[in-house]
Amino acid sequence: MRITPYGGVGTIGGNKVLLEDGDTTLLFDFGINYHHWSWYFEEYLKPRPGRGLTDFFEMGLLPPFHDIYRRDLEPGGEDVWGRFSDVTLREVNLDAVLLSHAHLDHSGHVSFLKPDIPILCTKLTAFTAKAIQDSGKSDLEREVCYLLPREESEGYFTSQRGYPFVQRQFCFSDGAELSGEATRFWQSSPSTRDMRAALPRESLRVGNLEVRSFPVDHSIYGASAFAVNTSRGWVVYTGDLRLHGKRGWLTRNFVQEAAKLKPAVLICEGTNVSSQEQGFDEGTVGEKALAEVKKGVGKVVVADFGPRNVERLLTFKEIAKSCRRKLAILAKDAYLLEAMHLVEDGIPCPGEDDNLILYQEMKQGDRWEKGLCSRYQDKGKIIGPGEVKRNPGDYILALSFWDINELIDFKPEGGLYIYSSSEAFSEEQRFDIKRLRRWINHFGLTSSGVPEVKSGRVAEDESGLHASGHISGPELFGLIETINPEVVIPIHTEKPRAFLRHFRGKRRVVIPRIDVTWEL
Repeated sequence: MRITPYGGVGTIGGNKVLLEDGDTTLLFDFGINYHHWSWYFEEYLKPRPGRGLTDFFEMGLLPPFHDIYRRDLEPGGEDVWGRFSDVTLREVNLDAVLLSHAHLDHSGHVSFLKPDIPILCTKLTAFTAKAIQDSGKSDLEREVCYLLPREESEGYFTSQRGYPFVQRQFCFSDGAELSGEATRFWQSSPSTRDMRAALPRESLRVGNLEVRSFPVDHSIYGASAFAVNTSRGWVVYTGDLRLHGKRGWLTRNFVQEAAKLKPAVLICEGTNVSSQEQGFDEGTVGEKALAEVKKGVGKVVVADFGPRNVERLLTFKEIAKSCRRKLAILAKDAYLLEAMHLVEDGIPCPGEDDNLILYQEMKQGDRWEKGLCSRYQDKGKIIGPGEVKRNPGDYILALSFWDINELIDFKPEGGLYIYSSSEAFSEEQRFDIKRLRRWINHFGLTSSGVPEVKSGRVAEDESGLHASGHISGPELFGLIETINPEVVIPIHTEKPRAFLRHFRGKRRVVIPRIDVTWEL
């Protein structure tokens, strides 16, 4: 049994971990390594979609695997594989990708795989990923659930009018049965282009290996850990997880079930391994945010949180209800909630929830957005900037930093801006915070939870408005002790040696290296 990491090593995100056992080969996640990506690219300098795989191979953003990538992106007039001359090019017969969750640092580079390679995940992860793709901008690194075939002409790849989308083969770990409405959504296209659908299957095997999936708590719903029964014992992969969310019981259940397997190997995330405190839980965030909203009686409140953080959205929905307001969400949020509701009843459908309303942005939307807005208009569940101006105290607006220019249209002078997202860890993020503070000052808003520009940290008296998506160091080490694997491989962490120091003399820790195989 061999394990070879190709991403998530010494950095947070970009997980790509190859497991080989006998005739079976699988990958744990296949995400975008944003740290590596940012060495060469940024918002206005991106890999050229018209060059297919070329830019990604040249800059080392994809592993040196042969026979797993899309043929329609492989340049025919040049030796693209010759770009791997300084590394070992591997022939890989990939049986499946085990996808832990829908964040792009775990899922994004699935976009480059052949569409017939099975993607094993929960239904909620799959429907979340499709909603994100449907409602997002067209991007070669976002073709996770379905792809648009390209044709090459003189080394340049273009999509052809009339070509249908090609859906990937998904396998659901929690049952493939779908309602008629869910099936129609899964097989539908967000545009006028047809979809060549692939019906999802249920699967708890990959090749000759038994696979188990365990739901866990994370900042995006549908996340799961995996266990694979290899010839040398169970290999457990945590994906991303935490204990302090509202669904922390899922992670605790996973830990107990994983311990029963007596695993040989635990491939474990360590995002917050150096954090000695649990941090704030979602309940505390709700209490703190409610107290802030109560200060803004009669004034508009803007709540800034991550666009895929549905748990936080539901927290603010309950706050709005408590304050006799409505939570106004954007079309992309409503679309996501509708998709998730199709496979999990506990997720509210915005069109049927009295505490949710749609805020229509001042723009020409895509086909999916126009259809959604039309439906909500018919239900009387849509507002625009004029209504916010007239009755500012009736709403909490769910807007992130990337939607902040909407403030221009309803001019929220004297309102409240609640920042309920992560602190600014990088120089680029701190520059965004500097911009955010300028917007807040321009409109004379009172703010809470906005990080300080210089440090990127939130002031002590304004803390508690955000809960991390990852487990803390002491909790993480307790998790490992309970699962009790023979070997720990730290992944998705900038500080893998913290594992080595903690377990020195007590447990074997293997520090992973890119493209270096570890055998058991």
